[in-house]
Amino acid sequence: MSRIVITGAAGFIGSHVTDLMIQQGHEILALDNLSFGRLEQLNKAAEFWRIDLGGVAYDVLAERMAAFRPRHVIHLAAVHFIPYCMAHPEETFASNTRSTAALIHAISKTDSIHRLVVASTMDVYGPSHAVNHETDTPSPRNVYGLSKLLTEHTAKYAAATIDNLTAVCCRFANVYGPRETNSHLIPDTLERIKNPTTPEIRMGNLAGSRDFIHVTDVAKAVAMLTTTPTRDFDIFNLGSGIAQPLRKVVELLRDAAGDPRKIVEDVTKFRKFDRASLTPSIKKILKETDWRPTVAIEDGLRRLVESSESADPVGKEP
Repeated sequence: MSRIVITGAAGFIGSHVTDLMIQQGHEILALDNLSFGRLEQLNKAAEFWRIDLGGVAYDVLAERMAAFRPRHVIHLAAVHFIPYCMAHPEETFASNTRSTAALIHAISKTDSIHRLVVASTMDVYGPSHAVNHETDTPSPRNVYGLSKLLTEHTAKYAAATIDNLTAVCCRFANVYGPRETNSHLIPDTLERIKNPTTPEIRMGNLAGSRDFIHVTDVAKAVAMLTTTPTRDFDIFNLGSGIAQPLRKVVELLRDAAGDPRKIVEDVTKFRKFDRASLTPSIKKILKETDWRPTVAIEDGLRRLVESSESADPVGKEP
């Protein structure tokens, strides 16, 4: 088993990845500044260091990582709610891009590290109705996508310049499931369903489609990519491979909750950076690894509604 550093370990995806890695017997150094993550979500078996990677002194981070001597680093720390990123670009670049530079410096000072796995996003792709492939030319149209594209370039630079290091970037589709800490479509819909005082469920633009993948499937892919042989630097789209109409997703949540109200689009909630569609091709990861998505969206949403009705404040599945 290995020692692994996980950044953003108390967050939505990070807490699930940490749980899985600990179940597999790994020792974890968990990094998080708790700006969006929650300490109660973090597995107590992990060694926790509360640190802001967007502002940490490079040598402080390098010294702590060198003392831990990890074999792998999984970099999930990020600000990733697009409306928040658009309103706070300086914080976004610090959290998403400067943090990666600090991490790369620390990795360069720690000769035990062999694999870096980095969270990226489908938002590096430009607006298009076409299915997106890893070979497409990136053209981000929001601050979040731009910050993640810079993160990818930084990871590629690290793999090219640090001895014995390989790096993998995962371009996540829309991840959903328990412990979500941002008001994306699915948690926002659940909050509206929980409010019975309105005669309708009023949402923003539901005309488009997205690929939704359950967080447990994402955690399994990330865990696999820490050890799967790859090129020195590689990129994988990570989604279910199925485009889901946004209105259908909201309807599935409403019906699972037994809510009879009508779903209405509110034009005042439409946003300039909304995309008509965003769907990844996942042929590459299916061909080159043994990973497969296993949670159908109907089952994942039903389980999420059930867990949200259990009055668990962080929405953990039973």
